[in-house]
Amino acid sequence: MTIRDVAFRLSREPLIHFFLAGAVVFALVSGRTADPVERRIVVNEVVVTRLVDRWVQTYRRSPTQAEIDGLIRDYVSDQVYYREGVRLGLDRDDEVVIRRMRVKMLAMASSVAETTTPADAELQRMIDTNPQRYASEPELDFDQLYLGADSVAVRETARILIARLSAGKPADMQLPPAPVGRYFGKMTPSQIAELFGDSFADTLRDLPPGEWRGPIVSGLGLHLVKIDGKRKSAPPRLADIRQRVENDWRSAAVDRAEEDRYREMAARYDIVIEPRK
Repeated sequence: MTIRDVAFRLSREPLIHFFLAGAVVFALVSGRTADPVERRIVVNEVVVTRLVDRWVQTYRRSPTQAEIDGLIRDYVSDQVYYREGVRLGLDRDDEVVIRRMRVKMLAMASSVAETTTPADAELQRMIDTNPQRYASEPELDFDQLYLGADSVAVRETARILIARLSAGKPADMQLPPAPVGRYFGKMTPSQIAELFGDSFADTLRDLPPGEWRGPIVSGLGLHLVKIDGKRKSAPPRLADIRQRVENDWRSAAVDRAEEDRYREMAARYDIVIEPRK
């Protein structure tokens, strides 16, 4: 009996047919289970609306029908390439993909916090907990004499002027043209820093009122300064700074939501950090 005869006889056995059918079904089911991607690409009204909205945001006009058809073709092409890339495992160990997924997961975790409106009582508690953060800046009134660029001679001029002014005498000295005005009223430290620099503003903050002091260095040169008045910052009121406090509240709420979501997800994993060799 030849091999062909044996094969022909086996092919007529019902039991062999059963095993072959089972093998085919198993292969089909196994293949479907192992496939990591969805093979059906649906372009519905929701998808098209999203594509059109994105186009309008970019080009500030509605797309033509031909352009909509092009958007749909690009969408389908993107989906095919993306899904085939996932099927081939190209997304694994890709730092760009990993970071992008992290950003999306964080956005999902923080979406509720970003759209929640806090109660006034919560915002007021934040102000009461840290009033200095939300207090308005103090204000200064001051008189200044501009002496010129920093040099040994100018510092000697400053010494002479301080002595005369402290004795109640007029300056009676020729000074260089000033690049700024002489008298300033109701100036906050931030406003002073914009004109003269941070160091100058910090120095003025600590000067006693009613006395000529200097020379004080600014971004312009040397100055003599007399503080004429100081007004402390007013207690913060929610009505005046609501948006600022609400921004801080929302930022903290987003951070908490992201941290809580991460802890919840991380608890599902067995995380092992092996020591370096």
